[in-house]
Amino acid sequence: MYAWLMNLFSKIAGNTATTNKEKQTAGGNLSGENWIGPDGVESGPGVPEDWYLTYDGPAPVVEDIPYYKNYAVDRGNGVVPIDFYIKKWGTPEGFGTTDYERETAANLTNFSGD
Repeated sequence: MYAWLMNLFSKIAGNTATTNKEKQTAGGNLSGENWIGPDGVESGPGVPEDWYLTYDGPAPVVEDIPYYKNYAVDRGNGVVPIDFYIKKWGTPEGFGTTDYERETAANLTNFSGD
């Protein structure tokens, strides 16, 4: 009787389990938490942690330093390691005052590629 009842509910609800599975395999975002920004970069909590490694757009806007060695930025999953950011885009405007930022920038300046 349970199987019959579940089948009935599935038909009444429009077979949503199958529909959701098809959306997921088609690349749809079931949670709806990610979005595509104006520069075409996927952003949100479902973005891989290393999104910045393949990102080739302009420097993300830095909003804060929520964690010791990371910037909070306006795209991707919202986080970029400070040392990576400074190496790729330089010190963001309004930042660079923490010891870690100054050390990272100094190491880049003192590094010679000989």
